[in-house]
Amino acid sequence: MSTAPTIAPPGPTGHPIGFWFFFWGEFAERCSYYGMRAILALYMTERLGVNKADASTFMSLFIAACYFFPLIGGYIADNFLGKYWTIVGFSIPYVVAQFLVGIEDKYVVFGSLVLLAMGSGVIKPNISTLMGMTYDQQRPGQDQLRTSAFSWFYMAINFGAALSQFGMPWLRTNYGYQSAFLFPAALMAIALVIFALGKRYYARESIELKVIGTPGEVIPSGTTLTGIPVNYKVVTLEEKAADRALKLQVLTRIGAVFLMVMAFWAIFDQSASTWIFFADTYMDTTIFGVPTSADAIQAFNPVFIVLLVPVSVWLFKTLEKKGFKVKATQKMTLGFALTGLSMVIMSVAGFLAGQKQDVVKLTTPQGALILAKSEVLLAEVKKPESGSSTVAFGDARIVASDWEWDGEKKKLSFANGKLVLKGGSEIPFAKGHLPTTNLPTEAALASGGVLEPSLKSAEDLAKVKPEDTKATLEMVEWVKPAERVTVWWQVLAFLIITVAEILISVTGLELAFVAAPQSMKSFVTACWLAVVFLANLLINAPITRLYPHMEPGVYFAALAGAMAVVTVVFLPVGARFNRGMAQAAIDAKEKEAREGNTETV
Repeated sequence: MSTAPTIAPPGPTGHPIGFWFFFWGEFAERCSYYGMRAILALYMTERLGVNKADASTFMSLFIAACYFFPLIGGYIADNFLGKYWTIVGFSIPYVVAQFLVGIEDKYVVFGSLVLLAMGSGVIKPNISTLMGMTYDQQRPGQDQLRTSAFSWFYMAINFGAALSQFGMPWLRTNYGYQSAFLFPAALMAIALVIFALGKRYYARESIELKVIGTPGEVIPSGTTLTGIPVNYKVVTLEEKAADRALKLQVLTRIGAVFLMVMAFWAIFDQSASTWIFFADTYMDTTIFGVPTSADAIQAFNPVFIVLLVPVSVWLFKTLEKKGFKVKATQKMTLGFALTGLSMVIMSVAGFLAGQKQDVVKLTTPQGALILAKSEVLLAEVKKPESGSSTVAFGDARIVASDWEWDGEKKKLSFANGKLVLKGGSEIPFAKGHLPTTNLPTEAALASGGVLEPSLKSAEDLAKVKPEDTKATLEMVEWVKPAERVTVWWQVLAFLIITVAEILISVTGLELAFVAAPQSMKSFVTACWLAVVFLANLLINAPITRLYPHMEPGVYFAALAGAMAVVTVVFLPVGARFNRGMAQAAIDAKEKEAREGNTETV
């Protein structure tokens, strides 16, 4: 009697359940991170009294730290806690820091930023790796399904970034910084809960540690404090030395390429600092008639990413089918050139914009008045212990019974009294309110004291603290609205640098993976993250300090010139890399042929 052959039932073909925990958890976490980062630079300058040079440096150091901690996070997960418990453990201080960053105290904020960088950085490499492991275990051999999962994962990151970068500035404008920071804190708490609940749907983890010993030696397995199995692999000193030599060889091959990529990240990451400061001071940020804050413009980057990545994939596949295969180094060369072009556009906008001037802004719940610096000079004052007092500012005076002076921020707040300008013009206040009937016209104020009187509107009140009990006088940098340039200059720059990001970031990581053997993929990923870390630490931290002291057109033109040099230098670097890869392929084939001949004999 014959027996029919046994056919194994087909395995599952859809995404595993764990994928949706990864997807929504990452969406909420990226919403939280990018939302907080979107308003951080202006928060430092407007609420903490940090000058623009220091704020730019702090932003660069914060971003650098976010790309340094992945190296530590990967080490902790691979050697001690495993990926799941590393993510959960470091997410808790991440949530706490998101709540604390809204407290307007420098020490609290900067301490919170350290925790935020640590939490974000540690999570970054582990969650994507754990998702990849889940597909390897639960959907083995389904490479296309895993590729699809990472595409959706990438979309979750960019959708989350776009939503929060548009939404957080709106919350800040309408409800203030402290209320706005509660939004990313709540999102991060949600992200932690979502991820933690999916534990039983994730890959089973184990840790492999290499120890030096003799061939054939066996070390019993153990477990970590979190219950993850630990397997020990014995390697000889010679094998350890060979591993180090291989890493050095890979670094030699890709090191020059990574060095060039540092220049791109240095410019790209300034979108969180100098780009915002430029838009805030020099640009009319109205989009299709809707007032938009300067820090919301960076949301165009993830929007363009979502729209352009599929287009770029289709374009290069079409060219390859027609016999025009574009090399990775050629894509990167074009990306460097486009990065320089984006800086040319920003430079042109800088030269077209009017000159900034130091003015004093008077803000109340009803509106904002811009006063000439000669009319109101903010100088350090001392408040009497009791009673009314007159505070002199050059030719202007404040007569008030209740006022506060913040010397660090150069800001005077008062509830009741009157502002007496040069020539005797008076602006009365009651409980911090300036009645709209008393808002003066330009002609009514003496000696041109008011440059731009304005009635209440969403745009004018964008920076008014949502407390209706005080008026404030503060020194600000200001460009007349008629001399500001349209925000579409920066939107165009974002479009071009996003194309450059696709050509450099996505292509560069793929190129590095091709250059490394299978056992070195994680090492190459760590090196790639280190490039962003070094770009912000060694380049951005010092050069962004120059922005407040230079004309913006000159500053961005200098960056454009630097990228032109990088583009030219990369031509021989890319050619050398291609020759090295070609030679490595020849060597691999010769080695394979020799091993084949040996087996035949």
